[in-house]
Order: sequence, then C-alpha cells, then structure tokens
Amino acid sequence: MKYTYKRGFYWLFVYLLLALIPLIVAASGNTPEHRGFWMELGVALGFIGFGMLALQFLFSGRFRKVAPTYGMDNILQYHREIGILAFVFVLTHPVIIFIANSEFLAYLDPGVNLMRAVALYFVTIAIILITASSLWRLTFGLSYERWRLLHGFLSLAILFIGMIHALQVSHYLEPIWKKAATGATFLTYGYLIIHTRIVRPWLSRRKPYRVISGNPERGNCWTLKIEAVGHRRLDFICGQFVWLTIGATPFSLQQHPFSVSSSARDKTLSFTAKEMGDFTASWKDINPGTSVFLEGPFGSFVPEKGKNIFLVMGGIGITPGMGMLRTMRDTKDPRTVVLIYGNINWEEITFREELEEISKEINMKLVHLLEKPPEGWEGEKGLVSRDLLNKYLPDNPEDFMYFICGPKPLMDITEISLRELGIDWRLIYTERFKII
Repeated sequence: MKYTYKRGFYWLFVYLLLALIPLIVAASGNTPEHRGFWMELGVALGFIGFGMLALQFLFSGRFRKVAPTYGMDNILQYHREIGILAFVFVLTHPVIIFIANSEFLAYLDPGVNLMRAVALYFVTIAIILITASSLWRLTFGLSYERWRLLHGFLSLAILFIGMIHALQVSHYLEPIWKKAATGATFLTYGYLIIHTRIVRPWLSRRKPYRVISGNPERGNCWTLKIEAVGHRRLDFICGQFVWLTIGATPFSLQQHPFSVSSSARDKTLSFTAKEMGDFTASWKDINPGTSVFLEGPFGSFVPEKGKNIFLVMGGIGITPGMGMLRTMRDTKDPRTVVLIYGNINWEEITFREELEEISKEINMKLVHLLEKPPEGWEGEKGLVSRDLLNKYLPDNPEDFMYFICGPKPLMDITEISLRELGIDWRLIYTERFKII
C-alpha cells in the first residue's frame, strides 16, 4: 500500500487520541482542587504513560488495518521507540510526585500497605526488565521464545497493576463512571494480547498445512514447501509475510514471521530461512507431513501496480524479492526490475542459478555485489554505498518503488543514500529480519 501524509497524520491523530483517553477521563467532569503544577504534571505523566503502554498491545497485535499505513517494519520500530518513551513517562510519574510531596513515599513503605508497596516495586522492576530485554535480548542470551513469554507476561502484569493502582488511588477517578471507563479502556487493550496469543491460534487450527518437502539452498539456507490440508491456501500479495508455527498445535511460543518466497501463482507456499538461530537451525530436521499453522498475510512490502521495481537486498533478505520475481515471471509481467544483491562470496549466493534464469525471462538487471569476490571477478565489489546506488539508479527514478531487505548496515546505508539521491520517502519500503 502506498505511503501518504494523509494516512500518516490520520493514524498519528488516532494514536494521540487513544493514548490520552485515561487522562481525558480523569480530567472530565468535576475534578478535585488543584495541587500545584509539579504534582499535577506527575499525575498526568502517569495517565499518559500507562495509556501509551496499553496501546503497545495494538501495535504488537498484527492488525491489518494498522500495518499497511507505514508497513510492519516501521510499525515495529515505532512500537520499540514509543515503548521507551512510555517507560520514561511511567517512571518519571512517581519521581516527580515524590519530589513535589514527600508524603507519597509512604506508597513504597511495606509497613503502611504491604500489597501496594510490593505491586509498585514489581511494576518498576517489570518495566525495566521488559525494556532492557527488548533492547538487548541477544546480549542477555534470551531465546526468542523465552523473550516472547517474558514480554507477554510482564506486559499484562504491568497493565493490570497500573489499572488497579489508578482505581485504588482514585483521586481523579472517584465517580463510578470514571472507574468504569478507565477499567474498560485498560481491559480492552489487555484483550488484544489475549486475542493474538489465544483466539487467533484457536482459529488457525481449523486451517492446517503440512510440509511437503525441505530442500537445502546455497548460503546455508533451507526451503520449506507446504500445502493446505482440506482448505484453499491463503491468498497473499508477493512481498508479504506470515507468522508460522511448526508442530502439532498452533498454541506454541515458536511463532515466527517469514516472507513467502514462492510465487503468488503457486498452489503451495514456500519459505526460505538461513540457519541463524535455534528455530531456523531445526528446519533441516523437519520431516514431510509435519503440521504447520499460519497467520496472515501481513505487510505492505508489496509492489504497486504500474510501478517498476528497484530491489536492494542482502543474503537471506532476498526472500520477499524472490516472491516478487517469481510472480512476475509466472504472470509475464513487463515491468522493469533492478536487483542489487549483496553477499559475502559467490558460492553463498542463495537462489543464484534461479536468479540468472529469471533475469532472462523478465526485464531485470541483476547486479551481484560481493564482499569477498573470487579471483578475476569483474562485477561489483565491497559493500553497498551511495556511489554504487547512484550508478544503477534509473533515469526515471519516480517511476520505481524501492524495496530494501537485509542486514541492518545494508539497510541503513541504502535508505539514507536513496534519500540523499532525491528518492521520495514514500517510494522507499524496508523490511528487517532478526535472528530467530
């Protein structure tokens, strides 16, 4: 879906309105006597901070009406950054109040109220843990599955305790209608994670898939081909991804996002992954007949009709691009494609032979970029750069859409360079992948 300022400002307005609902409820109707600027600022930050934390469930809930506005990559980045801001707001809330009136330090005294003190200490530690583990998961040695479990549990606990705290203090929420509105708001947001983790898996069990084959690819990668069992396979647009669960039940912590690498015309679905983490390293041991469950499709990393395509991809980041190229081949799409494909060396180029064949069947310029080229290599060498991109930039850049997928350094350099070369940000689409 095309990026626009209109959609951007619309969703920004919606976000601000939803984040401010707790504060709006508290400030509505008859309010208590003003207690000074700093005290009221601290209270306001608390309401706003918890409203922002509650909204995190919306952006992590994989709702299709939200993601197409900016794309899942940008949505997840926003989820991360806004989570840090909410963390600052929530922790600043008690600090300002304690400075404004030291009598409120009694809230942390177990001798005054044990359960309240324990709850507040728990929330403080939980917010620090959830933020730190999200920023430095690999540093802490947390597997994706354990992090996901910890993230979900702590998030729900923080939301629940924050709601109880607001209702118990009740300085601004004394009327019963305010209590009901506040409780309903937080419970609604809390349900979003229950819907994602329980309701959706329950629904997906009605449409199972099974593995047909698992095939090795260049670059220490494996491709899984699956077929629908007793139903029509999901419809997707090339470039989109799904959440994939492998095993006898969809109720599993091992649910991971993978781009569909097969053509949208295929009756089966294919996914290709590099052995980079515990989950993907297990693909070579998956037997035909193994059950698979899907949720999706998601993402706006998709070509727009009538637009040519400029791809900058690195390593296994080629997978959404393969879905696009295979679909173009099967539909005899006449559009122009430029693919700059970065790899370490010639032997590790995933789909190398197939890409050469596709380049002969569609209107595609294939550019291999090797970090460690073989002796006598006459192609592009080193890492992606502004000069390299400028060399292959089309004469009519406004007629192209630009898709970037690969390691973080490649993506950052490419995105910045394209902007510096005058490419409109609304034409640039990114999708990052992580070790899982």
